[in-house]
Amino acid sequence: MPCLEMKAAALPRPLPATRLRALLERPGAAVLRRNYIAEAPGYDDAHLRNRIRIAAVLAVNLTDPPNPVDVDAPAGTPAEEHEAAPAPSEPADSLAANFAKGLEIWMADGDRAVFAIADADEIPGALAMFDAYLRLTRFPPAFQRLDQRMVGLHYWFREGLSIAIQGNPAETPPQEETFFDCIAPIPEIDDFREPRFVVRLPDEGLAFFHDLLRSASAWLDANSYPNILGSR
Repeated sequence: MPCLEMKAAALPRPLPATRLRALLERPGAAVLRRNYIAEAPGYDDAHLRNRIRIAAVLAVNLTDPPNPVDVDAPAGTPAEEHEAAPAPSEPADSLAANFAKGLEIWMADGDRAVFAIADADEIPGALAMFDAYLRLTRFPPAFQRLDQRMVGLHYWFREGLSIAIQGNPAETPPQEETFFDCIAPIPEIDDFREPRFVVRLPDEGLAFFHDLLRSASAWLDANSYPNILGSR
């Protein structure tokens, strides 16, 4: 039976790889955040709920906020409006450096916890992995033909978080006589010297994480810069 495997580096990347982290860590910036804790009804296992949390985040730099949006400009003469209109060959994203939205993905394992940041444009790729898994489950022989010792489906976020669907959720050590039947090939064996944080969840964790991801994605689709300022 498959399980969800999440891996994150023990230390963050030295330089931000996402727009959201770059904004949150900008020196001297006063960053206003609006957070939404994603909910997934129907999962009553407290142990499962305490091991994953996804927060959708809107963030704006108040030190240097983007230009106001949804503000009606004073009406002028047609000639003035024509002169004031920007040239179509010079597009500018006024939110590029001062507004960002994305996810904070928290993972816990016992007394340890870690979180990773992802931009909103990374969510469709992660959802596509889960959609591919659902297509496999509708035709079980397709999944059974995969090597159950290895990761079947996998997605990397820019900040280094890896989520994957692994074939065997068992965490008990294999018996001596069956050891070589249970381990993965050498390229798949984790290097114990690499400081990583790994969380593995059983089959129910797949659906739980998927629902959390969809909930956070729907909230981000419905909220943007005007919402963080309260104008919508």
